[in-house]
Amino acid sequence: MKAYPIKTKYIKKGENFIPIVVEAIKNSGIKLEDGDFVVLSEKMVSTAEGNFVDESKFKPGILAYLCYYWSKYVWGYVLGKLLKVKEDKIKNLRRMPKEETLKHKQTIIETVGLIYALKPYAEGGVDLTNVPGTYACPLPKNPKKWAEMLYKEIKKELGVDVVVMVADTDATYRVLNFYVTALPYAIDGIISGIGVFGFVLGRLADVLKIGGFAGCTPLAIAGNEVYKKYSIGELTRIAFICDRVHKTIKNINEVLEKYNSYIITEEILEKLEHTPVVVVKIKEEYKPESQ
Repeated sequence: MKAYPIKTKYIKKGENFIPIVVEAIKNSGIKLEDGDFVVLSEKMVSTAEGNFVDESKFKPGILAYLCYYWSKYVWGYVLGKLLKVKEDKIKNLRRMPKEETLKHKQTIIETVGLIYALKPYAEGGVDLTNVPGTYACPLPKNPKKWAEMLYKEIKKELGVDVVVMVADTDATYRVLNFYVTALPYAIDGIISGIGVFGFVLGRLADVLKIGGFAGCTPLAIAGNEVYKKYSIGELTRIAFICDRVHKTIKNINEVLEKYNSYIITEEILEKLEHTPVVVVKIKEEYKPESQ
């Protein structure tokens, strides 16, 4: 398979992305065919829903302190090593800033729940990148609806019967013959809603060589029912390949320095390149950029 990132303008809070995405696909030069996958970033869908929360408004309570120390010290010095978390992740945990982390953990506790805040990082799908100010972006409230709307519009405007998927960058793991994620929800066939326990199971499966990382997590899927022929492993792999080709903020500090700002603003986001949509052609060969 081969993935093609589709460039769009920055989608603002509450903005309907459907006509924007259809027009972007038209202008991309890519010829859509029946059975192709159109994969959407979960953040674009959440942004269109206006699903932002302002972390500066949250007052950390005792559970936020518990989650902070749990993540920094228990995960940073014990569990991270035992479960073979990547070394750069462990280093980041050990030096996580207290004030910002406390507000973030409180946000997670109040928006998705304690079992997600106990995950050391990437908690509950609440995203802090590509959002302005002190906002955070939880998972979409109704990704299936948006996937179905885009599917119908593509079929109407372009005359092709595609599969539309909404996917999150967070991991899905294989544990024996099961698939599990630490996110609050996912497509049928992936165990979800168990928070940090999904992460622990996934890491244990990797350590014990009975599974491990399978790919990124599909949240919703609609359209051409050819997708039902694909296994969960194949669908998570498609989501993973899309995540690899997305262009997004890799280093917030570099962006802030470039624009001489202490905070990411909507004006800055409008100047950056965004590819929240990826077209995947299953029959074409996928070649990583390094080859």
